[in-house]
Amino acid sequence: MKKVLLQSAVAAAISMSLMTTATAQESSALDIGRLALAGYGDVTYIDQPNMKDEAGNDIQNNVVARFVPIFLFQLSEKIHIEAELEFATTSEGETETVLEYANMHYFFNDNTIITAGKFLLPFGQFGANIHPSWINKAASNPGIYGGHGGNGSLAGVTYIMNDTGVNVSNTWDLGDAGRIFTDFYAVSGPRQEAGDHGGGVEIESKNGDNNDSMAFGGRIAYAFLPEWEIGMSYYSGAYSDDGDLNYSAYNIDFNWVGSYSSVRGEIFGSTAETEGEDEGEEEGHGEEWVKDFDKSGWYIQGTWQARQLGKAWLNPVEFVVRYSDTESDFDGSVEHDFEEDGGKTGSRIYYGVNYWLEPSAVLKLGAESTSIENEEASHTSVPDDRIFLQLAFGF
Repeated sequence: MKKVLLQSAVAAAISMSLMTTATAQESSALDIGRLALAGYGDVTYIDQPNMKDEAGNDIQNNVVARFVPIFLFQLSEKIHIEAELEFATTSEGETETVLEYANMHYFFNDNTIITAGKFLLPFGQFGANIHPSWINKAASNPGIYGGHGGNGSLAGVTYIMNDTGVNVSNTWDLGDAGRIFTDFYAVSGPRQEAGDHGGGVEIESKNGDNNDSMAFGGRIAYAFLPEWEIGMSYYSGAYSDDGDLNYSAYNIDFNWVGSYSSVRGEIFGSTAETEGEDEGEEEGHGEEWVKDFDKSGWYIQGTWQARQLGKAWLNPVEFVVRYSDTESDFDGSVEHDFEEDGGKTGSRIYYGVNYWLEPSAVLKLGAESTSIENEEASHTSVPDDRIFLQLAFGF
């Protein structure tokens, strides 16, 4: 039923777009046939004296660097092509190359953009718009996000999601009343991690699909720009190889920007169906069951610009504080499928000061401390206090 509703919403979004005049913009940021280069990069020093790997060895302080070029090509007035690559050094000194996204945008009319290919899912605000290091006010990601830069001993409850499929994006201008943004997409969807008992949920994009079921999702947001915006996102799809087990997630994001300060945050929740069997029946086989495994989290972040004090030498200075919290209903009964989630939930606080060298170049000094709620269940939990020094730039 949920999939039918989401499919109907996609069709409705396209139908409503037909009511607007399908005219392309005469002025364009790119000339037809022209290739442009944008992107960002960063160099980060991480001091982590108490961190250990799974074998109990000390994790050394390290310096990591990234260069993330974005290629933009205008094929015609209505068709733009975009791709982002990430070149990064790992903690082992190796170079890692990742295709973050590659897609085509078709400007259906002044309100509607149809995107096809691999793209960042419009799920919340951080993953789609804020994760680039020169836009992210902190030197690390919010605690609810795993992967993409690591999260220390705290297991994230979601990822910065990208996938392959089609997205229909609309902007509805309400005049003085603000704007409404809508996105509806159909993508390959989550897949089942490898494991003796089936494994957990893997959301990172890969070629092909492990079942014949697609995932559907979308985001609806209301904005009174430039001050504030609030959005709601939903995502649902079958993840098991046989297509019988489903994963669903929601996100509520909010953002307020004032003259000298800002507040933003997200509330996340997810449910993954798991299967197993109870012990005690004959021949070692028990009664089969399906159980929901829930994970949730939230973060809130505030910034303040010291230029409010009216001192010229303080104009480039900005202060940042962020608090994250994650939790799950892990009780051991789904340990084989979701062992990586056991006990690695808790809270994290980040403090930082930024010095803006240019409008798109910033030097960040930050510190964060993590508290794990259930260290006995995590097996590998250790004190997790880190200090960051990062130079980030956009171009």
